[in-house]
Amino acid sequence: MKKFITAVPLQPEGKLEEYCYAAVGNQRLQMQEKTSFPIITAIQGYVQKDEQSEVIAVQVDSDNARCNYEKLKQELQEISTKVGIPCPVLRRIIVPEEESVATHANTFRKLIDYLEDQDELFACLTYGTKPLSEAIRMSVQYAYRVKTNVSISCVLYGQIIRPGRDPSEWYGQVYDETALLRLDEMVHLMANHGIKNPDMILDNLLTL
Repeated sequence: MKKFITAVPLQPEGKLEEYCYAAVGNQRLQMQEKTSFPIITAIQGYVQKDEQSEVIAVQVDSDNARCNYEKLKQELQEISTKVGIPCPVLRRIIVPEEESVATHANTFRKLIDYLEDQDELFACLTYGTKPLSEAIRMSVQYAYRVKTNVSISCVLYGQIIRPGRDPSEWYGQVYDETALLRLDEMVHLMANHGIKNPDMILDNLLTL
């Protein structure tokens, strides 16, 4: 099954803006509608008609995140209707509002429980704290390495470009960062083989 993993944003109520994200590096992420959640660009680009999918939302236990979770639920329903796909099953993982290693290790374990053999995985690293994004990334890579026939189709990151102080000039871009995971796999292989000058290998990888 196609499963889309994202952290729920922490912005206060009324501060979570919507943008029409321009796709960079992967045109399947391009969408005409505005959204507050870059993961939705992948849902509209990859889920086919009559195809069931899941969204796994990691939500910090705070008032702001709870409010934004409801907004995510609403936007998923809206985009599903617009593009004519079944609304993804939304699963929520609630995590404590703290940054201890134990907390993020537990988040990793909970995410792994939702990932199964044969899954096609998508992940958004836009929102959440840096350690939480790392837990999401590790869970996706672990499932790919350990479970049977799991693929990682897209890891994405949404960026807001602010050329000036006027918010009306700001715009969003969504990047396909999947190659970073391939790079991480390659780094492990190069280290295991004692390769001390990786420039050529890295250049070849980045052209894929």
